Parts: sequence; structure tokens; C-alpha cells
Amino acid sequence: MSSLVRRTTRALIVVLLVVTVGWTGSPASALPASALPASATIAPLWHRYVLGPSSSQVTPVAVDVRGSVSNPQTLTNGKGKPATLTTVAGGTPASVVLDFGKDVAGVPYLDVTAVEGTPTLTLVTGEARQFLRRPAATAVAAAATAGAVQVTLASVANLEAGNTITFGAGTGAQTRAITAFDTVARTVSVDPALSADVAAGTAVTTSPGAPASDESRGLAGVGGIDTLQPTAAGRVSGGFHGGFRFVLLTLTTPGSVSLLSARVDFQALRATSADYKGWFLSSDDQLNKMWYSGAYTLQLNLKPAGLNGLADTRIYDGAKRDRSIWTCDLLIQAPTAISTLGDAGAEYVKSSLNVLLATQRADGALPGSPDFRKGNNPNGSPLFYSDNYSGCGARGIIAYYRYTGDEAYLTSVLPALRRELAYNDTFVDANNLVVSNDRGYWQATQTGEVTKYSIDYYLLLRDMAWVERKVGSAATADTLDAKAEAVKTAINARLWNPALGAYGQSSDHPDVLVEDANALALQHGIVPADRRASVLAALKTLWTPYGAIIGPGLQDPTGHVIEPFGNGMETAGRMAVGDMTGAFDLMRRTWGPMVDTKNALYTGGLWEFKNSTGGVNRTTASLAHGWAASPTVQLTELVLGITPVDPGYATWSIAPHPGALAWAQGGVPSKYGDIGVSWLSLAPVSSFTMHADTPRGTTGTIAVPATDRALVVVNGRVVCLRGKCTAYQGHFEDGAMRLTVPGGRYDIIVTRV
Repeated sequence: MSSLVRRTTRALIVVLLVVTVGWTGSPASALPASALPASATIAPLWHRYVLGPSSSQVTPVAVDVRGSVSNPQTLTNGKGKPATLTTVAGGTPASVVLDFGKDVAGVPYLDVTAVEGTPTLTLVTGEARQFLRRPAATAVAAAATAGAVQVTLASVANLEAGNTITFGAGTGAQTRAITAFDTVARTVSVDPALSADVAAGTAVTTSPGAPASDESRGLAGVGGIDTLQPTAAGRVSGGFHGGFRFVLLTLTTPGSVSLLSARVDFQALRATSADYKGWFLSSDDQLNKMWYSGAYTLQLNLKPAGLNGLADTRIYDGAKRDRSIWTCDLLIQAPTAISTLGDAGAEYVKSSLNVLLATQRADGALPGSPDFRKGNNPNGSPLFYSDNYSGCGARGIIAYYRYTGDEAYLTSVLPALRRELAYNDTFVDANNLVVSNDRGYWQATQTGEVTKYSIDYYLLLRDMAWVERKVGSAATADTLDAKAEAVKTAINARLWNPALGAYGQSSDHPDVLVEDANALALQHGIVPADRRASVLAALKTLWTPYGAIIGPGLQDPTGHVIEPFGNGMETAGRMAVGDMTGAFDLMRRTWGPMVDTKNALYTGGLWEFKNSTGGVNRTTASLAHGWAASPTVQLTELVLGITPVDPGYATWSIAPHPGALAWAQGGVPSKYGDIGVSWLSLAPVSSFTMHADTPRGTTGTIAVPATDRALVVVNGRVVCLRGKCTAYQGHFEDGAMRLTVPGGRYDIIVTRV
């Protein structure tokens, strides 16, 4: 960074010469292009944040053992004698935990060099190590007396020799080691013998438990426990597993197995730095990690063509669960996939939308998940989850068009979009608000005039009006905009609660504060200016050290009260009204722990939920979930500042919001060519410099932070000084100097005079 600062400082000195002493040198020589940060200056540094594996054959980075295992490090370094697992009758089963350092997806396989006996290996995967083993929770079936070494249980599920078993609780509890168990007689042998009687019905727990999968085979049609029975040297493979950091390999029967390697054949989309078409880098290491973790999360969610018996490509909600397309998730996933992977990401989005459209109902409703119920059928069957999710489907299709400019596709599906909008219209009451006995993503049914659903309807109307002006009817667009304005007015008139200082959940629950509705109202300009501070303050009452809860009474029933999907709405809402400090603070609380490699739940991906203490409660909680990737979109669009205005970035906006950041760089792909931006904010000298490369044949608006007394120099030419601009339709608005420019290269310096 030092050279970047030096070059910018030199440029600022030149500017000061122009202003203070009337220097008359040529503009070109006064402000050379090299005075500003160029993409090539530090771009290679972003490569180190890319999380995709360098090879399709992924090797674990660490291993630890239980029972008799020799030479385990061979499995990580590929050197030395084979690792050998040996289990003897009645002894602790030999096992290894393979740690891949971050989530991977694919088929685990073993290269076996020798076998003794008739061994059986179980292979389970997990995103979180804490869920690799499932403790037993049962009861004593028949009373046992003091001195007994065998006890009959109601169930012997999740028992493993070598684990501890506890009979009872409190001061009278007896903890012993399990030496053996009988699955038919349901007996467990313990050592040492019981020291006191144990009554029938006494609660029994174990630690840590037997190998267990954190996947849900019924939903995804994949995963679960693999049983491997090698008989000779050679390769042995498990099944496909959608997302996991750890593999627990256990030799459950007497014998031995020697392994030269234990790897994973990676079968999600494997993107190296060469595959990234968009990128981001800033002065903040933690924010950089969030951006690339969001991108990697999407890559883990991408199902390549041919995988799982499906010829097409699809974007699933999570790496391991549900492994289904979900419409509201696509609102985050589609921009992330396209802005990071370009055409490759766009194809995944389009293919997923085709699956969605193929299952549209006759009444116009789109399913929340078109392929949810998998079972033995990889295509599953459509799940019409909620009316709210139905509208998300249409907005996901429009998002694809906005980012790609694929007009032929949008035109072909316009009738389907109109039918979906007509379906949504049926839930609007005489007050122009949505009434629906419907559930949202927190699985709680909402009734009355619902604020969140009314805002979603408003956004769908605005999106459809935009679409109609591009490829449909301008008159229809005007009608839709008028309807949207009526919805906005009704939200403010009927759903605002002065006592909350915010919008209530619904007309039935006006006193319940919810994060998502209030955040979206901020993000999309529904909140009047004189109410914004009140909404920001109300939202902050939902904050915890680990992120914001979504609202009283709306949390996931298993206790996952913090949802990154809703927190992403709030960070976007805060950025939209200029609260960059609050946005960055919440971003760090929510996503900071996820990108901390020392966190026990670190996967390289971003998580579906968190509980009130920052962890997860249930084994199937997804730790690489696409709806959590909003930092990737927001850091590109709201911090770096690049957003599409017309389809495919035919018209674009570059409007940075630096907050406390010193600098940022990055770019996005577009239909017309790459758009690259780099900026440097020097707060001590009240200056801001920017370099922007935009495609020829496009137009856009550049809005640089400035006061109405600033000096603005563009490509060596003074274009604005103390509020007066002579080029690019320059004018001061909302804390920025706004310039309308054709595509090209721009070096801009702003300084206070």
C-alpha cells in the first residue's frame, strides 16, 4: 500500500498547486493516470483469499486418532509407511478423524495397501466436528445390582466400545467405560463393576458416542453413513457427500486395514483465482475474508451437470442440506454467482430458474423449492412452501435479467412472470396490504396485514414495472408503479408503530418488532427520512454479540435465533441510509466468527443460522448456506460501489461508501466487458481518489464522496469547484458529487478546498 499512498499524495500536491498558486502546466502532465490506484497495482494479493482447492483430489491437512492407529501422518503428507488401523475384539475400534481445513464436497476414497481379516469400515462426514459422534440417550431396561458388569438397556443405538457411559445423574451417577455391547440382547458390558444398584428406568447417557452423520439423506437423497468392506489392496470409495470439513473413518470389526491415502474427489464447482471474473480487496482483512467465503459458499452450493443423476446444473440452498433449489435464497445466490463467476455462474442461475418455471402451477404460483422431496428420486417433487417464497421466484428471474442482460430469456418467460404477479395480487386487501395466513423462512405462520409480505409485494411490483418498461408495456409499468406507491403509503400509514419507533410485524401483531421488514424498508426507501434514526435505533435493540435476532417470537423453533439472511437485509438497509459504522459493526458480529479459522465451526463457508451464543444447535444446521452470502454482494455493490442499472450493466452506477475503510479495489464482469474500480480515502487530508475502468458503449453515473465545496478533478481536468461543475452534468447530492459519463477510463481526485 505504501506506493499507492505515495502516488496519491503526489497527485494531491499537484491539485493543491493548481488551487493555491494557479499552476498553469497542462492538465495531462499535472495529473498522470499513474497518480491513482490501478487494478494491476495490488490485484494479485486477492488470490490468497480464494478458498477453492487447487486440485480436484483433496488431501486432509490434519489427522488425529483413537484406538490402535500407526503412521497416521501418512494420510496428510503422503510420505512414509502406510497408516494402519487395527481393531481387536472387545477393544476400542480404531478410528481416524481427517480434517480438510474447510468444507469440501464430493466422494471420499481410500487407497488400501493391505487387509487382514474381514474388516468393516464406517465412513461419516461432518461440517462440525462436534457432530461426528452421536451420544446415546436411553434408559436402563432391567434393574442391575451393585457388582454387575452387564446392564440391559432399552436401546444400544450410538454405543461404541471405549466410550464412557453414565447411569443416572447428580451425586448418585455412576460413570463407567464400555467394554462391549450386544445389539440383539441390548446389553452393555462396563468396567469397573457397578458400585451401587441401578433401577429400571434410570436415564443413561454416553460420551462421546458412536459415529453419526450430520446429513439428512431423506431430504437430499445423498449422504449418510458409508459402509466399506475392503478385501484386498486397491481403491475403495464412499458415496457422494454434499458438504463436510471432517471425515471420521472407523474400523468397526476386528482386523486391520493399511492406507496409503484418504482423499476426496471434489465434485462441487472448483474455482481457482483464474476462474474468478469478479473480485474484491480492501484495507480490511476480515471483510476480504467474508467476500471470498461468500463466493466459496456459492461454489459449494453449485451442482455440476451429471451429478446425483441430474443432467442439468443447479444452485442448491446449502452444501449438505437441503440440496434443493430455494427461491428466496436465489435473491442472494444469483447476484453472487454471476458477479463472481460471470457466465459460468449465470448458467447455473438460468438452469435453476428453468427447473423452477417447469413446475409453475396453473394459478401462477411458483414453488418455494421445485425439487425438495428427493427420496430416491433426484428430481424430487415441488414444494409450494409459501406465497412469500412464490414471489421470490419471480424476483430471482428478474435478478438474472438485471445482471446478465439476457433479453431473449426474459421475453420468453414474461408471461410466467405476469401470472406469478397476478397470483400475488390475490392476497392484497382493500388497504393495499398483503393478508396471508402464510409462513416465512423462520417457519412461523403470520396473519393479518403482514409488513414483510407487503414489502415483498411492493418490491415485486417495482421489479415488474422495470421489466415491463424494458421488454413489455410502458402503460402496464406505470400502473404497477402506481400500485407500488399505494402499497408504500399503506405500509407507512397502517403498519408503523410509534411506540416501537418502527414497523410492527403485522396488523395482528403491531407490537412485535421484526428485523427483516424494518431492514428492507430502510434498504428500499420506504422509511421516510424523519423516521430513519428511530428505525435504526429499534433494530439495534435486537443485536447480540453474535448478530441480530430476527425478532421476538419469530426464531427458528430449534433455537437458531440469528439468521444471516435477515442480518444481511439489515446491513444493506443501514448502508442505504448512510450508517456505515452500524453496518460494518453488525457485519463483524454476524460473519466475523464464521471467517475466523480458529472457530471450531469454521468451514470456509457462511452459515445458515446461529443460536444465541453464536453456535448451532442441530446436527443438520448448514454451515455453507447460500442465503448467508450477502457480504459478497454488498461489499461489491455498496462499499466498492458497482451496481447494474440497466440490464447487463448497459447502464451502471459506481457509488462507493467507504465508511472507515482506507481503500478498496475490485471488479465485476458484465455483458459489455469488465468494470473495475479502485479507490483510496485519505480522511486526514479530506481527500478521495478513484480509478474506474468501464466498457465502451455503456454509460453510467459516478458518485464520489464530496462536499459542495470540494474540488473534483477528472482525468486531469477540473470539473467541479465549490459546487459549480462544468462537465459530466456534475452536481452535489446526498453527500456525493455525481457525474454522468460514457464508458471509458476515469481518474478522479476529490479534495476539500
